[in-house]
Amino acid sequence: MDFAKVLPRIVRDLDEHGVRHALIGGMAMAMHGLQRTTLDLDFIILLDDLAVADQIIQSHGYHREFHSENVSYYLGDNPSLGRIDLLHAFRGPTLGMLDRAKRIPWPDGTAVPVVHLEDLIGLKVQAFVNDPSRQGRDWADIRQMIRYASDSSVAIDWELVADYLTLFDLGDKLPELTHVYGQTP
Repeated sequence: MDFAKVLPRIVRDLDEHGVRHALIGGMAMAMHGLQRTTLDLDFIILLDDLAVADQIIQSHGYHREFHSENVSYYLGDNPSLGRIDLLHAFRGPTLGMLDRAKRIPWPDGTAVPVVHLEDLIGLKVQAFVNDPSRQGRDWADIRQMIRYASDSSVAIDWELVADYLTLFDLGDKLPELTHVYGQTP
């Protein structure tokens, strides 16, 4: 995927049409300063805005490959377009992610809305709960995000992280994560 072309075009069009969205996934980790290999773009989109987002993405040369209540996947008609995944926001936690998203400048000056690190952690937890084969990789990403925050003196909202862990019956993992950050459990 040509991220330098695709990301700003999609974000500008979503913004112009009033679509509430934020970047998630590997590119969001990169926007926060963490090096992470990724092959696609992942967004969280307000469910009420999905029809408009669908039209925008398809107008950029994508076709919808999959759609469910929770997610939509798009593949580019040209391989340089890659894949775009949309997580549909309609429940409390995902709506909160959209509300908390902050804009981070892309090299061309486009202000890209990106979810917070804590929300990326919550999404990683949900991903491996939904697909246990991802657990090792996703826990490694979570630890990397927490170490990065600690090394960069970025405060973590531990209450929000605890809420995500508790939501998936993993509240007992909080001391391990605070330890990674350098705090006592």
